[in-house]
Amino acid sequence: MKRRKTSNYKFEDSLMVNDATYIDYLNRFRRIALSMFEWVNLPKSMDSRYLEQCLYYMGQASLLYDKKYGFINTKCAGSGYVNIYGLPDKFNCYSYGFNSMRKLYVGLNPMLTEAQKENQKNYECVLVMNNWDRTPTAGSMELFAWRLYLAQRTCDVNISAQRFPVMVVGDEKQRLMLENLYNQYNGNQPFIFGNKNQLNEDMLKAIKTDAPYVADKITEYKKEIWNEALTYLGINNISVQKKERLTENESNENNELVNLNLQSMLAPRLEACRQFNEKYGLTGTDKEISVRVRSDLKNIIKMEQSIVSDYQDNKRIDKQENIDKIKEEVKENE
Repeated sequence: MKRRKTSNYKFEDSLMVNDATYIDYLNRFRRIALSMFEWVNLPKSMDSRYLEQCLYYMGQASLLYDKKYGFINTKCAGSGYVNIYGLPDKFNCYSYGFNSMRKLYVGLNPMLTEAQKENQKNYECVLVMNNWDRTPTAGSMELFAWRLYLAQRTCDVNISAQRFPVMVVGDEKQRLMLENLYNQYNGNQPFIFGNKNQLNEDMLKAIKTDAPYVADKITEYKKEIWNEALTYLGINNISVQKKERLTENESNENNELVNLNLQSMLAPRLEACRQFNEKYGLTGTDKEISVRVRSDLKNIIKMEQSIVSDYQDNKRIDKQENIDKIKEEVKENE
């Protein structure tokens, strides 16, 4: 069913494009963030996708054993008292149709018997942190997506201004006719016919806006935002930047920052694996779990960034040809 057009339908359409642009960039960042780490040897009853979603949105998750479900991973919220290391001593572990209050696992108690250790399976959980601050990634990705949305919509407006370099002033009685002519032009109609009694030099006045073309500069700014977001996630983006502008020291500094950001998320995940293996006696066995950076992460980045920036020469040529075509149309209308 078609949406009924109101008097402000063009403004409403613009708002819809604004929302769609922001959501699109946010989805791209989320897909990258959720694909960064590969959990190895997780029990079949666990779900690595859901685990990374909890870390992305909540900054923490829990690993535990349940008599009914076996080994599972859930959302969690701190409860009880804060221990000497600033962590809650209890966590409410919950998910869809599941809720269990568990003590935080802080290490094996050598005084416990094997039977007591086995019994503790149902009373403790291992905490997984997105980073040592237990903060989610989602908030930062929303900021980067917002900045890209602003840049992209500014770019869209600037490109549109190249197609409509003049402001037409006419009588109120001519509004409908002028809007129809505008719709034909905006629809790229090759020939536009007008009534000679309605269109003449005395009845219409055109005011040139002369909007400068800055879309290319905005596109470069978008690349900077994209690269900054990748650096924040701990993903190398030297290949995305113009290598000829980077000195060896700048390249090394970027690599160090990327590695630090990556380790800030990888290290807490590895620690959770260590605790899980220790608690359930999996260390050194073929059931030991681990986590690592995905080996095909570069391919995922290329797929998501292809829309932000085009690095293929033939597409660059096509883009320049479109720009030249727009400039020619402007000259013809002058």
